Amino acid sequence: MNSVKSNYFIILYNLAWFLLTPFIPFWIYSRVWRGLEEKLRVKERYGFPSIGKNKSDKLIWIHVASLGESVSASALSKGMRENGYKGQILITSGSKTSGIFLNNNNDIIHQYHPYDNSNWVKRFLKFWEPDALIMMESEIWPNFILNSWLLGIPVIMVSAQISEKSFMRLKFLGLKNTKYIFEKFDIILTVDEIQTKKFKRLGAKNVSTCETLKASFPPQGINKELLKIFKHNHHNKTIILAASTHDGEEEILLNCVEKLNRNNFNTLLIIAPRHVERAKPISDLHGLNIKLKSKGDIPQTEDQFWICDTYGEMATLYTIADIVFMGGSLLPYGGHNPSEPCYYNSSILIGPYTEKCQKLVSEMLEKNALIKLKSNSLEEIYQVIKQIITDDHLRKDLTESASLLTKEWSSRRKKIANKITGFFL
Repeated sequence: MNSVKSNYFIILYNLAWFLLTPFIPFWIYSRVWRGLEEKLRVKERYGFPSIGKNKSDKLIWIHVASLGESVSASALSKGMRENGYKGQILITSGSKTSGIFLNNNNDIIHQYHPYDNSNWVKRFLKFWEPDALIMMESEIWPNFILNSWLLGIPVIMVSAQISEKSFMRLKFLGLKNTKYIFEKFDIILTVDEIQTKKFKRLGAKNVSTCETLKASFPPQGINKELLKIFKHNHHNKTIILAASTHDGEEEILLNCVEKLNRNNFNTLLIIAPRHVERAKPISDLHGLNIKLKSKGDIPQTEDQFWICDTYGEMATLYTIADIVFMGGSLLPYGGHNPSEPCYYNSSILIGPYTEKCQKLVSEMLEKNALIKLKSNSLEEIYQVIKQIITDDHLRKDLTESASLLTKEWSSRRKKIANKITGFFL
C-alpha cells in the first residue's frame, strides 16, 4: 500500500466530479437514447460488474478509450498469451463500437469503464482486484491511476502518446500537478522519441520508446454466409471497399465508381461508414436508394453499390474486397488505421489527409504496401483505381508487401508484450 499527500488539483478534480455526479445518470441515458450506450450494461459505468471473475487467477486490467485503441489492446493481449501469460485479461472501454468488437474476443473479459468518480473507481477495483493496470495510448484518468497506485497495483502506459493540444493543456496545470499524476506510472512506453520527451517534461520517471501496437492485430470474425453470397453473386467483379468513411467522402467515391462502370470496369462499391447512423443519408445520395445491410438487403449481380451498416463485419469485408480505400482521409479528418486490410490480401489506398496515422502510413509507403493519393480529385482517384485493376504486377507488389509487413508487426507485438509481462510476472 502506498500513501499520498493531498494535491490541490486532485482536490478540485474530485470536487468537480462531486458536483457533476447528480447529472451523470441523465448524461448516460441520453447516450442510451442516442444508441451510444448499451442499456443493459449501464451499471458498469458506476463500477458495478455485470459478470463474475475467477478470484484464483491473476487479472491484468487494460483500459482503452474506443475502437482504435481496442485493436491495440487486443494485439497486446495476444502478445501476452504468446509470452506465456495464462491469467485473466480484463479490457475496459468507453464506446459501444469498442464493446461490440471486444466482446467477439473470447480470450478476454470486457466491461465498460466506470466514470472517473473516485468512489466508482474504488468499487470497480475492490471487485476486480487487478494485478496490474495498463492504460493504452492517450488515456489519462487521474482516479484510475491514483487509486490503483494507492493499492500497490503497478500502473503502466503502452503506445503512449499525447497530442500537442493535450500536452499544452497539461503544461498549463504546472509541473507540480502533472508530476503528481505521471510519477505514479511504473513504466511508460511511448510510440516515438518526441512523445518520450513530452512525458518526461510532464514529470514521468520511467519512460522509454517502444513503437505502436496499432498495426499488430487484424479484425476478428468472418461471416461465412455473407462471404459465400459474395463469391456467388460478384465473383467476376472488382470489389472496392470504402472503410470507415466520413461525411463528404462517399459522394466522391460514388462518382468514381459510376465513372469506372461507364468505362466498362465491372466494379461494386461497398461503403462501411465510420458512424453507421449515417447510412440512410448516404443511401439517398444521387437518389440512388442504395441497399442497406441493416435492412437485410444483400447486393445482387446488377448492383453497383451497397452499404454495410452493421457492426462486426470488417474482417469479412476485408476478405471480400480487392481494393480497400481507408476513409477519413479524402477530406481533413486525419485518416484511419490502414494496417488492418494488410492481413487480407487487399490492395490498399488512402487519401491525402493522414495526420492521425502518419507514422503508420509512412512505414507502409516505405515498404510499398500502400498507395497514397496526392489529392481528393475525382480524376486522380479514378486513374489510380483503374491502374490497380489493370496492372497485375502492381496488385501483386502491394499485397505481397503488405503481407510481409504483418510478419514484422507480429514480431513487434511479441516484443512489446514481453516487456510488459516481464515487468509484472
